[in-house]
Amino acid sequence: MTEQLTYFGIDLGTTYSAISYIDETGRPTVIRDLIAESDTMPSVVYFESADNVVVGANARNMARVDPEHVVERVKRQMGRERQWEFFGETHTPESISALILRRLTEYAQEYTQREVRQAVITVPAYFGMLERDATRNAGVLAGLDVLGIVPEPVAAALQYDLMDGAAERTVLVYDLGGGTFDTTVIRVGADAVEVICTDGDQELGGADWDDRLAQHLLQEFVAAAAPAEEPAEDAQFMQDLYLTAEQVKRQLSQATSRTVPLRFAGASAMITITRQTFEEITRDLLDNTIAITDRTLDKLRDKLGGDPRQLVDEVLLVGGSTKMPAVTARLAETYGWRPQLHDPDLAVAKGAARYALSRAVWQAADPAAESAPTAEERAERVNELANLTGLSAESIAAVSHKRITTVLPKAFGVKLVDTDKPGWEEDTEAASYVAHLVHADDPLPSGPHPLVGGTVVDNQQELKIEVYEQAGTVESAELFANKAVDRGAGTITGLPPLPQGSPINISMTVDDNGLLTVHAVEPTSGKDLTIAVRVSVLSEEEIPQLRAKVSAISVRS
Repeated sequence: MTEQLTYFGIDLGTTYSAISYIDETGRPTVIRDLIAESDTMPSVVYFESADNVVVGANARNMARVDPEHVVERVKRQMGRERQWEFFGETHTPESISALILRRLTEYAQEYTQREVRQAVITVPAYFGMLERDATRNAGVLAGLDVLGIVPEPVAAALQYDLMDGAAERTVLVYDLGGGTFDTTVIRVGADAVEVICTDGDQELGGADWDDRLAQHLLQEFVAAAAPAEEPAEDAQFMQDLYLTAEQVKRQLSQATSRTVPLRFAGASAMITITRQTFEEITRDLLDNTIAITDRTLDKLRDKLGGDPRQLVDEVLLVGGSTKMPAVTARLAETYGWRPQLHDPDLAVAKGAARYALSRAVWQAADPAAESAPTAEERAERVNELANLTGLSAESIAAVSHKRITTVLPKAFGVKLVDTDKPGWEEDTEAASYVAHLVHADDPLPSGPHPLVGGTVVDNQQELKIEVYEQAGTVESAELFANKAVDRGAGTITGLPPLPQGSPINISMTVDDNGLLTVHAVEPTSGKDLTIAVRVSVLSEEEIPQLRAKVSAISVRS
């Protein structure tokens, strides 16, 4: 195995994943899974035993006969405290995702004969910090040096040749993946690629179209064949049905109808499904994507003014489910756009490889540096990377000549008590709310953003600072519309007795990786508190334990 340094990009998808790198010609190349003979790998894990798992197409096939030991669509659980138990061992979304990453990196290593270590991993643009940190931790558990977490639309934009040319334009990326959906507006200029705003739904994706079609096929089969037993209660039949639905969905992007043979418990029927019927039974799902697109355009109007539909110069379709003809037709009908569909299955993985190499150039030599490297420092870094990677300096410079900036996906704030609310003394929780200091779509890095709070009662001698993240699609001060950041709290103690309403100065900053820092100070005493907010489900102590567990498991296709 060669010692050359190689940067990889990984599209860790809900239903399919892919890995790519910049090859010797300077182009992003997706590495095929030679066993499955495919550029993408199903994001499915089958637990054969406590220390052996199958990942990919064969794992998905095992879901037909042993569904109790199969995990699918784990991406939808990222950032949540979900657990599975197999053979007496407990697994989390991070550890299961790490097994998928392990398999991707192992066959990439076999193909390239290079160590797979430096990588970026993509996430939906609308993933919050909990979900992003969970994705980063999955990479760490898989043994990767995770250089960054890149939003999928940004990666796709890099691959869609938007880096070429000096003409500034505004691009809307409509990203309908297997399990998530988001829309992101990106401004591309001569020297920078800048995310303007984003919105999305982490529970909406192509898998929902599959589910809807599977349920329709089930209803039609029961009505036509009247089987003696209930097919919905048979796990193997339903697993086969969902796989069939996915295949039919893809076929209906090319054909106007398909006839599906179904058999169960001695009964059989031929069910014909037309593209028109498929579009009718899934119309509300497509409606939801349009509602999210409308919200994104509202944000764009608020930032730039004018008719947002006219502000968009290009519309890019990302994700395999954008191949459905209804998507292009609906966007054209609603907004008058002519969307571009280019390599929707692999654009994110390829763009992630570009981003990985670009980030290696733009990262300052000193990680603690507060400013970006100068042009001279970047040129020096390009030459250094050329020696390390074996790529030409020209190809590295071409990939990295524009700076890429993203935005904060969700708002963050601190918990305060409304002492003007009647009865607040009896129920401070009911009188509490969240004052947001940083907001969704704030460009990163951001801050410091100041806020003046105050003591709640007379003679108060300590202050608890609690950080919250926006939980819903719309920013709200209501406590229920936000979620507490478990490792985002601290207390200032030893204060002199302060009267009610004494000022407390609070500020929040977010770096370009999304790391939050909260600083609070009581001005009369000078006592302060700095919280480097860890927005994570896993604790620092759990990570090495889980990494050891993941590394001990044998992974194969």
